[in-house]
Amino acid sequence: MIGPITFITIGETPRDDVIPELLNIVGNTNLAYNEIGLIENVEEEIYKPRDENDVLVSRKRDGSIVRISHRWIVQKLSQLECEGLCVFLCTGEFDSDRFILPYKVVDSFFSAMPKLNRATVIVPEKEQCSNALKRWAKIAKRVNCTSFSPYRESTLSVDLSQEQLVYLDCIGFALKHEEFFKRKTNGFVVSARRILANYLRNLLT
Repeated sequence: MIGPITFITIGETPRDDVIPELLNIVGNTNLAYNEIGLIENVEEEIYKPRDENDVLVSRKRDGSIVRISHRWIVQKLSQLECEGLCVFLCTGEFDSDRFILPYKVVDSFFSAMPKLNRATVIVPEKEQCSNALKRWAKIAKRVNCTSFSPYRESTLSVDLSQEQLVYLDCIGFALKHEEFFKRKTNGFVVSARRILANYLRNLLT
C-alpha cells in the first residue's frame, strides 16, 4: 500500500491553491499527503534568478508571487530527501528518477497527440516564454507563447480564437483558468494541473 504522498512546491507551503483541487480531480480528497516547500527558511538572495532564462514562478504562504532560480532548484532537488511517492509541483524542465515530474508527464501527453497546426503556451511571466517555446515547439507547426499570471489579476492581450490548442504551462493554473481560456478560443484547452492529476488518478486507482 502506498503511504502518504509528498508534494514538493518550489515556493512555500501550504499550497492550498493547488493540492485540494488536484486531489479532487484525482477523485480522492481524503488522500493522506505531506508538503515540502523548497524556499522555506531560505533568504531570497540565495534563490533569486540570475537572468531571464533562469526564472521560475511560485507562491509564498501569504499568497504573494515569488521568482525563483531554476538552477538553484536543480541543486536543491539533488540534495532533497523524500521517501515514497514524491510529486513535484512545477512544470519546469528537470531530470530526476526520484520524483514524479510534471514536465515529463506533460511531454508524454503531447507526444501521443498528432502534431497540430497552431498552438499557444501560456506561462506566468513573459521571461519564461523563451524556454517554453523551446520545450513545446514540437506540439504544433506554429507555437506562440504569452504570459498570464495565475497568481494575480491579469489581462489577455492576444487573440486565441483560431488556436487548436491552448496549454497552461504552470501547476498554478486552476480549472477556473481553463474555463477562462475556453471562452477565448475554439480550440482545446488543457492545464498542466489537469494532466498531472489524471496521471496520478491512473497511478493510484
